[in-house]
Amino acid sequence: MRRVLRWLNVAIALVTLASGLAVLGSDLLVAGYREVHRDAVWFVVAYCALQTLMIAEFARDGSLVPWLALAKALAAVLFFASFFTSGLYWMTWTPGRYVYELFAWGEETKVGLYALAFLGRGTFNTLNAFYFTRPWWGPLRVRRPLIGRAVTAVPVAAAALCTWAFLALVREETTTFSSDAQDVARTVLAGVDCEEVRANEGKTMTDLRQRGERRYRVEITYGCDLTRVLVQAEDGRIGTAAEPQPACCHTGS
Repeated sequence: MRRVLRWLNVAIALVTLASGLAVLGSDLLVAGYREVHRDAVWFVVAYCALQTLMIAEFARDGSLVPWLALAKALAAVLFFASFFTSGLYWMTWTPGRYVYELFAWGEETKVGLYALAFLGRGTFNTLNAFYFTRPWWGPLRVRRPLIGRAVTAVPVAAAALCTWAFLALVREETTTFSSDAQDVARTVLAGVDCEEVRANEGKTMTDLRQRGERRYRVEITYGCDLTRVLVQAEDGRIGTAAEPQPACCHTGS
């Protein structure tokens, strides 16, 4: 079991490192890439170094393995704590952005991203840390069984909560998604220009759009990091479309 988990962590770090190196190469070699994505080269280098450390430690079962596993779990906690603020933007800011793109299967469904976030970052990282830190909490269950069980129940409950959240979001998506509203959202987003983004940066605007005999409520949240369009059909079902607009907020764009 330990070997399987170690090499699974190595595989994850390899994929993440590949994304980080792709970002670093683009920052250094592709004109305008760093400005558009607002990357700090030192941060990208540090990110790649951390992934390299994870590969080395998990591959050789080094002494830092439990600490790194715990760090991944704590990073997941921070991600979810800020999910509705900076958490969503992290998917475009992070040097691991291409990993998220692998799971972004289009605006029609968010199941891939839900799986990566809640099952990958949430459930897996929690149980991963729980397993590799067993030498820390194991003796507590022997010396103080009641306290030990209470302590170990926390990560188990957290993993269960992440799994439940994933299933709940998938169920909600199937009942609230509208392909017509989705098409309207794409059309509206395609019509957003840089002048609008600059004029309404940080603002949310709403209006009504009509297509044929159907009317749709449209909500546009403007931002350089992410401009998001939410469209609600008359039956209450929704469609969304979003993309970063960093180029609109640079002089000369």
